[in-house]
Amino acid sequence: MEEYGFEIDLHIVGGAKAPTMAHRAKLALAGEIDFLSGLHHETYRERAKGEKRLTYLAQAQNNWDDRLVASPAIKGIEDLKGKKIVCHSKAPCVSGNLRAVLETCGLAPEEIDMDVIDDTSGNFLDFVEEIASGKAAAALVDMPFDLYGVKKGLHAVALPDRPVIHNTTLLATSDYIAANEETVYAFLKGFIEALHFFKTQPERVIPILKNNLAKRFGLEDDEYYVHLQREWAKLLSKKPYPLPAAIQNVYDLDAGKDPKMRHIGPLEPWDLHYLRKIDDSGFIDRLYA
Repeated sequence: MEEYGFEIDLHIVGGAKAPTMAHRAKLALAGEIDFLSGLHHETYRERAKGEKRLTYLAQAQNNWDDRLVASPAIKGIEDLKGKKIVCHSKAPCVSGNLRAVLETCGLAPEEIDMDVIDDTSGNFLDFVEEIASGKAAAALVDMPFDLYGVKKGLHAVALPDRPVIHNTTLLATSDYIAANEETVYAFLKGFIEALHFFKTQPERVIPILKNNLAKRFGLEDDEYYVHLQREWAKLLSKKPYPLPAAIQNVYDLDAGKDPKMRHIGPLEPWDLHYLRKIDDSGFIDRLYA
């Protein structure tokens, strides 16, 4: 972002600014933060209440990144029938997606035994150990704990592709956007360049990942951060548009099930014309030329 003349004052959920996930939308609506990443369901809830300012500008990924690791006895989804599965988040875009995937693969709702734990530590070593010790059959984890599980004798269960609105979804309020259009364009360009940097310069990205995550993850070996960069480079979009199926999915997981929100359409919170203007200028194509 320094290239565009400003620095990011970054606040992570769990800190003083936003102690919980529930604080995020409130901070944006109060004008206390300019841009927000990771808000996926609250926009629909707020619109149902008449608060229409929350606006999505871009989406970094469109495919689910969570990995299901399991004991060697679990050969496929059907072997998870009635078996304990540990899931790391109650969020609809995590536990909801896992449940939907399992049902799509043939498990009936009553055959799914899911132990959902809200764990924002980012460290899933204990989840893997729970499987290795026989206390659970499988666990949904973030990368690179899938690789850690494999090294512990577990394996990653193949899951069908699932379009999602997940992780880095850029959002601001409509009044902030209207008053700061130049900053919005600059922020989006910086975001697009960050995606390009991550995808195309692994030799620079991997040390950054290790330096920032090794202590949190409890994993020191370089191979975990090589794995993390390689797999995320596949997931991140060159052009951060959302897939229609991904928008429909996040809507169906929450808003579509709530009678109070059903009058809100899936596309209502999205405004992609700023991204489209940058894209049409050739900015993204020149980066990858």
